[in-house]
Amino acid sequence: MFKNVKNDAAAFHASKNWAVAGIIIGIVIWFLGFEVIGGEWFSMWQSATWNGLAAAERVVGFLILVLILLHLKEE
Repeated sequence: MFKNVKNDAAAFHASKNWAVAGIIIGIVIWFLGFEVIGGEWFSMWQSATWNGLAAAERVVGFLILVLILLHLKEE
């Protein structure tokens, strides 16, 4: 994306594919890995010291916000 910042809008928006793929992979890892598998399967929510659900929710929320902002097109 940084390589195409000064190019036309079509080239810049076409270069967003790798960023979208990376953000989706991050959402899958944090949501499925920590919230679903860690939180429910390993009962992470019961532990006072190993509870990472709040941090995982913050990271997933931030990634979703970045994904929404990335999809905004400004010609």
